Amino acid sequence: MTGASPWLAWLAAVLLVAPGARHAAARAWLLAFLATLTLALLVPQLAVWLPLGGIGGPWNGAGPLLVLATTLAVAWMLVQRAGIDWAEMGFTWAQRSGSLRPALAVTGLALVLNLVLSRASGYRLPGVPLQTWLYQASVPGLVEEILFRGVLLALLDRAFVARRRLAGAEFGRGSLVVTIVFGLLHGVQLGTLLGVWPAALLFLWLRVRTGSLLMPVLGHNLWNLSLHLGHL
Repeated sequence: MTGASPWLAWLAAVLLVAPGARHAAARAWLLAFLATLTLALLVPQLAVWLPLGGIGGPWNGAGPLLVLATTLAVAWMLVQRAGIDWAEMGFTWAQRSGSLRPALAVTGLALVLNLVLSRASGYRLPGVPLQTWLYQASVPGLVEEILFRGVLLALLDRAFVARRRLAGAEFGRGSLVVTIVFGLLHGVQLGTLLGVWPAALLFLWLRVRTGSLLMPVLGHNLWNLSLHLGHL
């Protein structure tokens, strides 16, 4: 998450979920959502002054790993204390019946288009070190999908129960909220609007369509790799 103003995203989250607080049954879930998001924004700051040694190393610093650890801890507490099961947050290998083939097809098409558009942009990277390839192939998808399309989406789906069916998947208000927050955390520049927001919609659709984090994590990391490959 590289947005220049993370607290703008936090403020947007508050404003977007505030109407739901009128319903008593939703309040606890909305508070849990905001608390989890706040932790995810604050925890990376610990990497600046905690004596973490070489935890970060080639993995772009310790911040993402701290966010991942914190998110998993929150997920564990939700399972133990709040009655949410792991599968509800996407922690399952099982894919919804009939979802895997369209998910693979849409992901493949999106990656090809992303690669083609990246090449057509004319922008070129001077060189990508091996540690960057390794990082992009693993960390962003794990950290951001588990946080956004995993824990945060599950909390909001508990708060906002209404659904609308689109492209074979049922979306609620929580889907809109996590997508907007995810996009704002990556910035509001033109490049971000063209590169991150379409990807966020793809990852959301994969998560809701398949019921699992497997395809979103895979698609996220492959999307990042295709961006780097297209700009070589």
